[in-house]
This record gives sequence, C-alpha cells and structure tokens, in this order.
Amino acid sequence: DSSRRPGQSLEDAKNSLSCSALVELLGAFSFQDHEGTVLRSILEPYLRFEASPWIDRPFDDQEKLFESHALKLLTDCLPPIPLALLFVATLLEQKIVLSSSRRSVLHAACAGLAALLQPLKWSHLLVPLVPGALATDLIQYPAPFILGVPSEDADNMDLLGSLPRDVTLVDLDVGRVILAPAFGQDNEMVRGTADSEATARALRSQVLYLAQGLGTVFGNSLRPASWCCDSPSLGKMETQDSPGIDRLRESAKSFVLELLEGTASCCFWIEEWTQSYGTAAEPTVLFDEDKFFQIKMDRASKAWKHMFPRASNTGALALNLEDFDLVLESFLRCQSMSMHINSLPKTEMFYY
Repeated sequence: DSSRRPGQSLEDAKNSLSCSALVELLGAFSFQDHEGTVLRSILEPYLRFEASPWIDRPFDDQEKLFESHALKLLTDCLPPIPLALLFVATLLEQKIVLSSSRRSVLHAACAGLAALLQPLKWSHLLVPLVPGALATDLIQYPAPFILGVPSEDADNMDLLGSLPRDVTLVDLDVGRVILAPAFGQDNEMVRGTADSEATARALRSQVLYLAQGLGTVFGNSLRPASWCCDSPSLGKMETQDSPGIDRLRESAKSFVLELLEGTASCCFWIEEWTQSYGTAAEPTVLFDEDKFFQIKMDRASKAWKHMFPRASNTGALALNLEDFDLVLESFLRCQSMSMHINSLPKTEMFYY
C-alpha cells in the first residue's frame, strides 16, 4: 500500500511502503477454516482473466487459438530464416534442444513447432520442460528428440555449453539456431555412402540453402510489406497479427504437402492370401523411390499437371532434385513419412 497519509509528501509516500494489509491477509492462513476462502479470493480474479479467452469455445477453436498463440511466441523469438532452419531440421527429425530463461516460451515454442509440421506428426520424444534431474540423461537419448531446457538453472548452463555434436541448439532468448556440427552423420542414408563425411557436409549445405529460401517465404507470410521493401519506414507500420500467423501456418503446410505430393502413386499394396482355414492376409506396402524422385523432378520443372485443377497449388515450393537430392532422400527415411504412408488407404495405392 503506497497511498499518501495526511501531510505526507509524494516522495515520502513512494519510499515508504506498507505491507500491513498483505501481512494481515496471509495471517489468515493460520486458521484452516479460512484457507479455502482466502485462496479463492486471491486467485479468482486471475483465473477469471486467464480463462476468458477459452470459456464457451468449442474444443477445436481452443486448439486453434492455442496453436496461434504458440506460433506467435515462436515467431517473436526467431526471425524467419532461423525459424525456417529449425523447421527443416524438425522435418528431418534431428535432435533439437530449445533453451530459454522463460519457461512459458519453451512450452509455446514446442507446441508451435509441432503445429508447423501438420499434416505430419512428430512421433519421437518431446519434452517441453525438462526437469533438471533428467536433463543430462535425456540429452544422451539415442533417437531424435525435442527438448525444452530452462537456461536460468546453473546446471543447465553448463549442459548447454557442452552439448553432443549431433544436437541442434535453439536459443530463443537470442533468436538464433545453431545447427549441429555433426548434422546428418548419423543418418542412415549418409552412412550408406562411400564417403559419409563428404555426404554429411553436402546434406548440411543443402539444408542451409533450403532454409534461406524457405525463410524468405516465411518472412513474406509474416510481414509482406516490410519483408519485400527496402524502406519499411515509408510504408504502413506492420504488426504481426493473426492473419500473419495464419499465412505462416499455410505456407508451412503447403511446403509439407508439396513434399508429400505423389506419395500415394508410388505405393504398392500387396496382399498374399492363403488357402488354409483361419489365416488372415498380411498386407505389405512397397514404395517406389525412383518414381518418387521422378515426380519431384517433374514438379520442379513444371512438367507435372493435375488432371483436375485444385484450389491451392503448391508447385511453387517444389524442390529441384539437383539441388536437394540429399534432403529428399533423408526425408523419405523419416518416421513421419513412414507413418504417413501407412495411414494412406488401400484405394489410393496400386494394389494386387
């Protein structure tokens, strides 16, 4: 309570704070009969304010609103090109550590990053807030992961400074993405080549090149006028509002759909029936990689045309096989791609 008493100057009132009301209020906790009432009186205004955007909303609207809020915080922390680099690293299912001194930002960044992958899903380890006691063990997890590590903890600061070479670090407080020094060296496709180190370096270069181009798309989606103009001060001031987040979500989705374009036509559903009683057919799905790469070449050269026009055309985001062959090969071997293929209905494939 900093209210002025009669005859007290304003400066003295600012320097003298009375906590008697707070002390009296907290003193009520010594009586068990009063605890519930006092706590409710303290928390109810905050709970009512926080719940106001969610009350009386359908669950689907709540999910979309939270995703928009999470993407807003993620784009506030990362510029478009680092955001695109993080997006590509996530698509290729790398080991990723997000660090920030703000725990709410860590949670929102993990949720927003997962939302950008749609219609694909992250199928590996995802821990938005890693407890300090588990951080060292989880960092050594052998499979891909996304971990949110609070950076204000002293132990975590030492851990973030000595990450394994195959882990990509995302500093949300600074706004930068440090690609793993050993990026791609554990990749199955890279290990199968004659010179794995040279292949890993080539894959890293392709990822950085792709992030540069895709970052331009993300920047144009978030702030169209300022991103394409040398003198943004001459134009109308832009704010990163909900339409910008929606455009970003649509750009990311269009890129993922372009990666998946033609997948169903490369799948062959094979069933082997047996004559013995009580046995069920065991279907097998075969994937023609050569045909998939041919489709990508045709789409990049605009030789691929749909028989029936579509409302949205993602062909502008097609990847040239000469520039991004290693990226496409790595994507084919990701768990999310396998899950997508397995989710396709039999009627969309060639089947025997």
